[in-house]
Amino acid sequence: MIKSVILGIDAWYPQVDGVTNVVVSYRSNLAKNFDCKIVAPSYGKKLDEESEEKYCAGVFHNRSLWVPFIGFRNSVPGSDRKLKKFLDEKKPVLLHAHSPFAICGYFLRYGKKHNIPVVFTFHTKFKEEFLRVTHSRFCTAVMMSVIMRNIKKLEYVWAVSASSAQTLREYGYNGEIKVMRNGTDMRIASQDERASLAAVVEKEYGISPGERVFMYAGRVVSVKNLKFSFEVVAELKKRGFKCRFFVVGGGAELEEHKKSARRMGLDDCVIFTGFVGDREVLRSYYARADLFMLPSVFDNAPLVMQEAASLGTPSLVPSGSSSEEIIEDGKTGYTEKLDVGAWADKIESIFAGGANYAAVRRACPSIVYTWADAVAAAEEEYGRVLADFYAKNAGVKDNHTDTARAEF
Repeated sequence: MIKSVILGIDAWYPQVDGVTNVVVSYRSNLAKNFDCKIVAPSYGKKLDEESEEKYCAGVFHNRSLWVPFIGFRNSVPGSDRKLKKFLDEKKPVLLHAHSPFAICGYFLRYGKKHNIPVVFTFHTKFKEEFLRVTHSRFCTAVMMSVIMRNIKKLEYVWAVSASSAQTLREYGYNGEIKVMRNGTDMRIASQDERASLAAVVEKEYGISPGERVFMYAGRVVSVKNLKFSFEVVAELKKRGFKCRFFVVGGGAELEEHKKSARRMGLDDCVIFTGFVGDREVLRSYYARADLFMLPSVFDNAPLVMQEAASLGTPSLVPSGSSSEEIIEDGKTGYTEKLDVGAWADKIESIFAGGANYAAVRRACPSIVYTWADAVAAAEEEYGRVLADFYAKNAGVKDNHTDTARAEF
């Protein structure tokens, strides 16, 4: 019998972000060896059906409530009897939460009752995100206490990078943390394919082949530090360095960022594409970009860097950030202290040294870690978790136990 692994998350389509894409990639790769399903909040029948068709199949949409002042659905799995019935029928051997909120708490309770281990992956610097949304240190402290109550109950905790594990330590988690990297679904492009994809963008936006193009992809929100990139582009413009900067993504603060770029006099060089869901279209933007600019110190392990690298586009990131972990300055990407003048200097030096830049472009795909590799590592770690869990709970009996104790 094919064993069941259930993934859980507290946000879903149409609120697409890095974590939802991680869960989709886990599911598509785990489905090769397991009956893998996702538990995610419902966004209404129409959007749920649309998400199954356009985004990801194999999702159980649990009950949720609309929170108007925050602008998203609040997952309430504990009040959903259909979810309990779904899990009872699936008899999962393992539950994997990718969010520390409601679904994590529910998995903990269900796992305890039915003798099933729960794995949790820490993806996001929640403290910074809470502060951005609430603008209140008190509300942030309350919300942090809520998620840390769940996280501190967990025995099997994963982090997506060494620095994100350190962040979790700073939040107060003292248990073992296993670093498990995320991968990318974007295949490495040949030089000919890259040129063909880049030509699509050049034609659409009237870009000459020799024109410098920089890029950002992701949510357009203040914690990503996008306005710093605008300041860098403005400084380069003042120095006579011509470039275009594509902002590929949407978000609650999109219009605010457009106004910021306009105020800086960057209408002629900053291009906002909005959210791009088509992965091939996204690949064309990466292919045309000469440099991927990510000044965020918020991200724990940004998948966008690997996506850019798969198309031969190196990233420039802040020194000392989580993003710096996967690249080597001047060899597979670039790092620089978070200072507008320093970044402008760095960019000028990057494109002044043509031979070295070409070498970095050729080498940067070496940082790409595929989802096939990432999930294979996860499956191996699942086996270790199950062996450890059942050794510690050898005397516990439940109707799920016989299935779960079978060889993983």
